[in-house]
Amino acid sequence: MKILIADDERMICEWLEYCIADRQDFRSVGTAYNGEQALTLFYETKPDIVFTDIKMPVKNGIELLKEIKKVSPSCLVIILTAFAEFDLAREAMRYGADDYLLKTEMSKESLEQILDRAKEKLGNGTKEEVGDSGGRRYAFIRDVLKNTVLSESNIQRMKDEGIRWRDEGLFAVALWKKDVKEGFSLPDVDFVHHLVEFEYNNLIYMLLGNLSRGMSEGKKEKLIYEYAGRLSEENSCMVGVSTAIDRLVNVTDTVTEAVYSLGFGYYKEKIKVYTPGKSAKEIRELIEKNKSGFRQKIRQLYTLSRREFKKSLEAEMEEAARGSEYTLHEFSSFCCQAVEMAYMRFAGNDLKLVHCMLQDEQCKINNTNSFSEVQKIVNNFVNYIYDELDYDKRKFSKGVEQAVEYIKTHYSKAISLDEVAKSANLNPEYLSRVFREETGSNYSTYLTDIRLKQAAYLLSNTLLRVQRIAEEVGYPNVSYFSTIFKKKYGINPYEFRRRE
Repeated sequence: MKILIADDERMICEWLEYCIADRQDFRSVGTAYNGEQALTLFYETKPDIVFTDIKMPVKNGIELLKEIKKVSPSCLVIILTAFAEFDLAREAMRYGADDYLLKTEMSKESLEQILDRAKEKLGNGTKEEVGDSGGRRYAFIRDVLKNTVLSESNIQRMKDEGIRWRDEGLFAVALWKKDVKEGFSLPDVDFVHHLVEFEYNNLIYMLLGNLSRGMSEGKKEKLIYEYAGRLSEENSCMVGVSTAIDRLVNVTDTVTEAVYSLGFGYYKEKIKVYTPGKSAKEIRELIEKNKSGFRQKIRQLYTLSRREFKKSLEAEMEEAARGSEYTLHEFSSFCCQAVEMAYMRFAGNDLKLVHCMLQDEQCKINNTNSFSEVQKIVNNFVNYIYDELDYDKRKFSKGVEQAVEYIKTHYSKAISLDEVAKSANLNPEYLSRVFREETGSNYSTYLTDIRLKQAAYLLSNTLLRVQRIAEEVGYPNVSYFSTIFKKKYGINPYEFRRRE
């Protein structure tokens, strides 16, 4: 179930997102810091549940509530309120708010109870799939498309659900879901019939229908490409198309081809129309062949040394960038397994934190429709594992080397110079002097630099809330963390994250 969060207090938003991320049955689809921004996100994301503060700039929570209930009465609206605003919360309940959460008593347990009540109210599926025939119909379509060939009972069920696809001139068009936003429009043509739109998966949106009867094969291909071209031009979006087929039982072939075509755009990243260049049968054979190839590459990565691992992974990325035939799903799966292997084999310190980062990165890989973005995610994570803060040990004496290793291992704790000196079997005054001579920084500056570099990485590459990041790098006081972060980078952690 999809949740939208609206509150002008960033710490509240981050805490809610952090808690929601632990639930498999819910996911956050956006965060807004005023009511107007929240309403825009509401139309874009169509959430099942909205958490909203009452007092927000531009448009307050009660105004937002009224707008939401007017458009989507089934959407659950949960009010976030301070005790002093409880009269406003009661007013919100009169306007249709479904529940409230007191900020003064916020806890993971109280939030869990509210989410459980919301889930019970909405049912086990999303409100669309549970509540209306259209939702059931699209769920059925997704289920049917898992088959290679449709059965007679599938076709009869499609007719019962009002899907009027017929033999002759069937085709599919695939788009990135993120491009199907408010203002999206379909070309006004008279040669496309029985068009059905549905979400194919978390990334891809699908259009599937028939062309007019009685066309030659050449005319069909020309009109499909023309339709896709107009769709791309009118909406400034990337489009993958299939060829035309004439048997309804083979409708999944059109979907296979359109998704494969859109995959070319994943690598090339240009707004244009992509065609498959292969039949559905050839695509399926290629996917089967690639499965064994990927398994072999993953096994090979497991046997490589630390240096060879990184080199081999970089080579694989370069090969993919040249126009690999690997489908988006295969490539994403390979990247997820590669970063997990890097974590298992080479992560040294902060295993709990790095594991949390790993889950974030894998989620981003699976929800990104850009090869270059996935490449950046993988490279950044592996570089972090390999510790880009590495130093040239040959420059350091044995004592300073031990001190630096200790700092790198324990930077998230409150460590003193005396403690570091003890770990290196050195006198604190002596260590302080030689440390500055060999590293070019005094002890406290060096420790702060390591902490803030780690914090900058986490802000740029994870969804961890700022308070959690501050704690993980050794600053339990988030206000102090924000102050020293701004002193180093010129902006506070929230601004740094937005800029990234």
